[in-house]
Amino acid sequence: MFSLKQKAVVLSALALIGCSSDDNSSNNNSETNLQKGLNGHLTHIGSYSTGSVNEDGGIAEIVVYNKDNKKIYMVNGALGSIDIVNADTLLSDKFTHMRLYKRIDIAAMAGDKGFSYGDVTSVDVDTKNDIIALSVQAKGYADNGSIVILNYEGEFLKRYEAGVQPDMICFADEGRYILSANEGEPREGYGEIDPKGSVTIVDMSEDTVKTVDFTAFDARRGDLANSGVILKKGSLPSNDFEPEYIAVSGQTAFVSLQEANAAAMLDIAKGEFTDIKPLGFKNHNAAALDAVKDGVINIAAQNLYGAYMPDGIAIFEVNGGKYLLTANEGDAREWGSDTDITDSLKINGKKVETIDISQKDGLETDKNYLLGGRSFSIYNTADMTQIYDSGSDFEEFIAQYYPAFFNASHTNNELDSRSGKKGPEPEYITAAKTNEKIYAFTGLERFGGVMAYDITDPFNPQFYDYINTRNFNGTELAQMGDLGVEGLHAVSSEDSPTNRTILFTANEVSGTIAVFEIR
Repeated sequence: MFSLKQKAVVLSALALIGCSSDDNSSNNNSETNLQKGLNGHLTHIGSYSTGSVNEDGGIAEIVVYNKDNKKIYMVNGALGSIDIVNADTLLSDKFTHMRLYKRIDIAAMAGDKGFSYGDVTSVDVDTKNDIIALSVQAKGYADNGSIVILNYEGEFLKRYEAGVQPDMICFADEGRYILSANEGEPREGYGEIDPKGSVTIVDMSEDTVKTVDFTAFDARRGDLANSGVILKKGSLPSNDFEPEYIAVSGQTAFVSLQEANAAAMLDIAKGEFTDIKPLGFKNHNAAALDAVKDGVINIAAQNLYGAYMPDGIAIFEVNGGKYLLTANEGDAREWGSDTDITDSLKINGKKVETIDISQKDGLETDKNYLLGGRSFSIYNTADMTQIYDSGSDFEEFIAQYYPAFFNASHTNNELDSRSGKKGPEPEYITAAKTNEKIYAFTGLERFGGVMAYDITDPFNPQFYDYINTRNFNGTELAQMGDLGVEGLHAVSSEDSPTNRTILFTANEVSGTIAVFEIR
């Protein structure tokens, strides 16, 4: 594994440290004043601010673009709304502050239309049928949620019943289907109800709804654990699996089961899961990391193993092959007094957060496992073998070019504050094609910014660029630029208002949307 130091064509580090999205005021309207990525391929050309910040996140969570009306739709979890924002003012090589067009109060809509509201979690756009779809969780944590259909103006059209805690929504097969990933988390602790995880399939052509769970895999529990699928001891897969994200290829949906470190395959037309594959473990004896919070940078091999546990996933195709991208965040289960992590392991006298293997099947008892891989990976969908992992790239890069803030969290600038946990925490991933090349974009939730790789050859990805629009000189959240990357959305040059490929990032702590142009 080559380091990013060996890969990158570097601009001056002074152009990177202390840059801020909000410091780029409306006066920054020339190319020379625009913040660019390390290699100049990513340019920060726009922003939108909700006007709110929250150290617990939940403000600007998911963003999608509508090519028909050149607006973005953003989940504003803090207000229980969908913000519709004008993006038609975006220009190539110019900085633009996008303006709010309309705010749709989903909580109020639920009361008016008679469905239960607990949270709005995701949004997607279908330009074939001129609609948007929302996933809405019910107020009761064990109650079925909703798939809500709106027109482009945010007016209510229809509501379908989803499974428990729908967390992500997407269209499939050119708008024929709507899919929601329903987590079914035991939010009041394992002594209470652990709802079944599931995927809801709405067939728009037939106006039918089917929610598919994992009951068929309960009889295969032993085989799943033996293959490396992580399961809570004493639990059944149908209760333990918590679908996180969905990526669609043709009639197959790939579903990330984050805490289980696995992916499920769903036959959309048949409405049934066909397989579940483990995603493997990262050997940190070979792939170095900084696993110790001790106030210094020390990226080194450790006798540790990482459970990849991806959050966001995406599909791309090249040369007839189909590949799955994973953002290897990692996630603990902490409900009430229950937790599946421990800090009993010490390295150099410092505590390191690991998975409590006494509570798990699917792990070897003589190894210590970390949450996440601090990387992105590529899997061949034909057999779900991993063909690439970015190794220690992300931490090496941050150490080299941001040494004073290495592994800082999204709410502080403290050096090394996240090393003993999940490091930079890759959250979300997406792919886009531009200039006949295919690129993967990974958002780093804790440290911030977007890593871009050329994945045209999926067996040999190359670092392309990195941009971070947080302001390390800020002392309060409102002064710290873009914080807490949660969702990404890429727009092709054919659909983009700038006529170039662009990328939107939703930053849940700072309550902002950042826009990057790619060349």
